[in-house]
Formats: sequence, structure tokens, C-alpha cells
Amino acid sequence: NRLRRWRGRRPARLRTEKLASMGRLSTAVAHEIRNPLAAIAQANALLDEELSDPRQKKLTAMVSQNAKRLERIVDDILNVSRVRGNDPALLTQHIHLHEQVYRIASDWAHQSGRLAQLHIQVAAAALSVRFDADHLRQILVNLLENAQRYASKRVGGIQVLSVRREQAARVTVWSDGAPMDASVQRHLFEPFFSSESRSSGLGLYISRELCERHGATLAYHRSTQEVAGLATEGNAFSITLPLTDSTLP
Repeated sequence: NRLRRWRGRRPARLRTEKLASMGRLSTAVAHEIRNPLAAIAQANALLDEELSDPRQKKLTAMVSQNAKRLERIVDDILNVSRVRGNDPALLTQHIHLHEQVYRIASDWAHQSGRLAQLHIQVAAAALSVRFDADHLRQILVNLLENAQRYASKRVGGIQVLSVRREQAARVTVWSDGAPMDASVQRHLFEPFFSSESRSSGLGLYISRELCERHGATLAYHRSTQEVAGLATEGNAFSITLPLTDSTLP
């Protein structure tokens, strides 16, 4: 029995060690990429200032676009190493959840031009949770960016809901996209996994790591919301957060 249990745990342990090694290597590579990437972006910007030919400026724009994409990937990889640490100070920061959720979602809608598409629904009662405001913004923006890739253009095609659930609070980012394949669902929160070639595959992994650091959970499920007066099934990512003692009855 002991041998059987050891054999059962061995693949999981080896996989964890492999991911840890990949993480260390990726972080080292990301640090090495940063400086030459910044030099490329700066040189390209200087070159663009000297050009007037539209065909040549199209090429510098292409270089700039891909340099920014690489910068985002490098930032994602470095964020992985940052969220793995434990900072006790995070658990002492209290925020008013509904207020923060509304502000973050509204800011995102203005900046992304999705005001007409996004519907925000937050409860009126004030809820206090222990969560870093910047980390909550990082998580919600990542979930909203993912949602807009697959949502329709309909009003209410993307929804953010913040409610109380007994002794906890729940924030959900919902979109009316098609169901995910089972093979995609199994690997959603794994590092470096993505169904899109343009993604680093780290956004959902980092978001869940940040949630767990604050004692919260992040999960995917299918759920139904009302869109244009019709019950519509879609993809939902829900954050469940414990309430602070001051909020509990």
C-alpha cells in the first residue's frame, strides 16, 4: 500500500518540480531579455522619428507592436516569481469590495471602449475584505481582457457581478462566449498554457496565485445571465473571498 501511494504521488511531485524548474529558467531568461528589448524599442522609436515613407513607418510600427507584446510577456513571467512569495502585510489591508470592483470595471470599460458592452452589478451593502487593491485590479483586468476576446458585441455580453454569499463575497466576470473544450478547461490555470498563440499563458495562473495569497479562490464555471432580455449561458470566472470580522454578523 505504501508503495502504491508513493507511486501515485510521484508523477504529481515530478510535475511540480518540473514546473518550478521551468519557472526559475523563465525568470532568468526574462531578466536577460529586458535590457536588449528596451534598446530595440528605443532605437526603433528614434528611427521612426526620422522616417517619412509610409511603407517604412509601417515596418517600425510593426516592430513597436511586437516589442510591446514581448514586454508584456516578460512582465507576466517576472510577475510569477513575485506572487510566489508570502507577504504577511497583504493580509492586513482592508478594502471595500463592491466599491473597488465598480471602480476597476468602470475604468477598464472606459479605457477599452467597452462601455456599451459591459454591465456592472454590485450589491449596495458595504463589504470589507482583506485584499490588496492593486492585486484585485490586476486580477479583474486580466479576467475582463480574457472575456472580451470571446464575448459578443451585444450590450451585456460582458458582466461583472459582486455579491455576498453567506460568510463570503463573490466577484464574477461573465461573458457570453461559447463553451470551452474540456481539454482547455483541464489546463486553464496551468502556467504557460494558452489556447492563443499571442498569449504568454500566465494571466490566469498569476490571477489564481494572487487569490490564494489572500485566502481567496478563483474558479471557472458555466452560468446563465440575462442578455437583451434573454437567459444566456456563458463563461464565468468567480473569485470567492472571505469577509473580515467587521463584516460578519
